[in-house]
Amino acid sequence: MNTGDESLSLHRRKIYISSVERSSHKKSKGFKVSARKLASRLQKLPPKADGAERFSYQVCDNLVWSLRYHNVDFLCLLKMLQMEGITKWDLGSCRTYYSVEPYEKFQEEENIDGGLVPRLQDELWKAQSRIKELETEKIGSKENGIRNQRISWEENTDSLFDYLKEKLSKEREERKRANAENSMLKKKVLEMESTANRLRRERDTLEKVCEELVTRIDELKVETRRIWNETEEERQMLQMAEMWREERVRVKLTDAKLSLQEKYEEMTWFVDELEKGLEMVREVGGVEVMMRLRRGELLIKKARSLEDAANDIDFEKFKFVSDDDN
Repeated sequence: MNTGDESLSLHRRKIYISSVERSSHKKSKGFKVSARKLASRLQKLPPKADGAERFSYQVCDNLVWSLRYHNVDFLCLLKMLQMEGITKWDLGSCRTYYSVEPYEKFQEEENIDGGLVPRLQDELWKAQSRIKELETEKIGSKENGIRNQRISWEENTDSLFDYLKEKLSKEREERKRANAENSMLKKKVLEMESTANRLRRERDTLEKVCEELVTRIDELKVETRRIWNETEEERQMLQMAEMWREERVRVKLTDAKLSLQEKYEEMTWFVDELEKGLEMVREVGGVEVMMRLRRGELLIKKARSLEDAANDIDFEKFKFVSDDDN
């Protein structure tokens, strides 16, 4: 079993040396060794079957031969390891720290330089302590960042809470105002609905009254037309009666005129005869006769005055005047 493990470890170390040589040939200018890769490769080397934690003679021999082949100084290599331990460790992974175990001890071989392994071990411990410091700083910076983020978040949350509180109060006031306006609008809408219903009822009543009035007006129109026709007939009848009465009065006036002319002619004849009689009496004489003569003269004067008045009357001007003309 021990022989098989040693052969397997030897095979792995040869593969490691060949990979180091291939990586060195890829560099066009100079030879650079990564401390991180070197430590990782050293950590991956399995221990011997007896449990001793040390490098194998073949590995160190091959490593030293490879370094001498490429003309690499051990002090320069240690400085490079120290610088890369500060700058090029992966701080984002915890496996970087735990890849190099703190209890790992390297024992010197007889044919290997006695100062190489302790220096490498010191550099590994320095790198490990630096990793611890960086991890601690990283955790502290994360905690500070988280704390600052939490403080800023709390400040933003407080300001946001105040803003939301103020906005909520404004929204509550606006909601109260809107509710008051809605209640007022509801009252107005109810009043308008009641007014509309009242106006609708009044309109219906007015429509009914108007329909009744229209019916009554139609009836009155018919009655008025009938009365007007009757009145027109009566008026025509009255006109005919008035015409007949006027004609009758005109006939009566004509008869009166003729009778008056006859009476006037008789009076004229009587006056002429009276004058003739007075002339005959005047020739006879006597006191009593003279008194009768004077009386006869007075009668003649009155008759002459009546005759003059009768001559002044124009019988053509007489006409009938109806009551409607008055």
